[in-house]
Formats: sequence, C-alpha cells, structure tokens
Amino acid sequence: MAADTRDSTSPKQPQTSSAMTEPKAKTYDTFNYPATKENKDSLPGAISNTVVGKQTEPGVVDALKTIKLQDFKEVHKKPCTREGFLAGIGAAFAVGGVRAILGAPIFTACNWAVGAFAFGSFAMHEYCQGKRRREKEGIQKVNAALLEKKIKEEMKREEIRRARRKAKEESGQ
Repeated sequence: MAADTRDSTSPKQPQTSSAMTEPKAKTYDTFNYPATKENKDSLPGAISNTVVGKQTEPGVVDALKTIKLQDFKEVHKKPCTREGFLAGIGAAFAVGGVRAILGAPIFTACNWAVGAFAFGSFAMHEYCQGKRRREKEGIQKVNAALLEKKIKEEMKREEIRRARRKAKEESGQ
C-alpha cells in the first residue's frame, strides 16, 4: 500500500481535546469535543478514528474532574436551590420525627428522613423550576404583545403621516 501523503516526516501523536487539558475549560467544552484546527470535520461528541488521533468518550473520572470546591461554595446562588433545600429539610424533620415518635428504630427513622429530604428537595426544586419556566413564557408573551402593539401604533402613525402629506400636496397644488 502507498504511504499517506498528508503525513509529514514524523508520525503525529494523538491529539487530546484542548478542553480536556485546560484547567479553566467549561463543562460544555469538556463533554462536547469542539472541532479542532487539525480536524475541522469532527462533530461534537463524535468518536473519530482519523490520522489526527482517536478521541475517547469521557467517563466518570472526567466528570468528577470538572467538580470544583467553588461549585459547593456557590450552590445557594443557583435558582430554586434554597427553596428545594428548605422543603427537603422540613420534609426530613417531619417524616423522620413522626417515624421516631411512632416507635420505629432510630436507623429506620433516619433512613426515612434522608429519603424524605431527597424526595422533598427534588420535588420542590422541580416545582420551582416549572414555576420559573411558566413565568418566563408569560413574560415572553407579554413582550410579544407589547411589540405587536408598538408595531400597530407605528403603522397607524405612518398612515396618519401619509394622509397629512397627501393633504398637504393636494392643498399646495
């Protein structure tokens, strides 16, 4: 077989995604391989076997590398997180306390409390996200209605201007 004419004098080493090697890479860049200069035809997330090299699918270790301590320090700044945690804490206290008062063993009551916390937090977070989504859709509808109203008013003004120009031209002749 003939040698690859695209190849230079030395064989190329497999290229790694710049997002995988940069410490400041965003999570999106890490898990969606951007097309590189060497391989512009690659699709995000695609596994390619080209002359440039083979990119592997990211695994659990790669996902864990993207977690930073700063993420945990700023978790309260995320939308709906506070409400979710508070609802989870309330649910855990209520369910775990009732189970303990009714005579369940402490470990069983604690297990129920943890489960109630997880379920309550998740349920409240999803409810809050749905509420935010509905509010956002409502705002978009109001903005669309205001834009439509503004366009109609502008058309009305333009029509009045045309009528005035036409009347002025007729009176000037």
